[in-house]
Amino acid sequence: MNGLTNERGERIFRVGFGVADLLSAAVVYVAVFQGLPARYWPVDAAAAIVLGLFAAAGAGLFWQASWAPKVAWVASAISLALGLMLVATLALTAGFLSGIYGPVGRGGSLILGLAAALALPYLVVIPAAQLIWLGPFRATRTMAPEGAAPQATSGS
Repeated sequence: MNGLTNERGERIFRVGFGVADLLSAAVVYVAVFQGLPARYWPVDAAAAIVLGLFAAAGAGLFWQASWAPKVAWVASAISLALGLMLVATLALTAGFLSGIYGPVGRGGSLILGLAAALALPYLVVIPAAQLIWLGPFRATRTMAPEGAAPQATSGS
């Protein structure tokens, strides 16, 4: 594969993940700060952190900032951890409601299952794919100027 094709592919992934991160930030904002009827500080704090990291990573990747890969890696790792905890909690709660409360619990279980299904792509799948694209944190590369090949950063 020649350098031009590799550069083009890198740009496509960078812009694609930048847009995905900005979209994920918007989804987290709407889901937590507009969708939830009550405020609970642990949920709000976690959402604010994820929202800020996704917004910074998305903007940085889109504008090819040198710090963007590291911020995107941190945002993806935190989002993946919190997303897996959220989906597991929703699944366990749905199972409990369905088993304990009969038909009413099955309705609540359905709602929790839908919430888990909506959270899965934005908080688990996209961050996992982005972590695979970025590679290990120490090997996270800096974004090179337009027309130059990306370079690996020093591990020390």
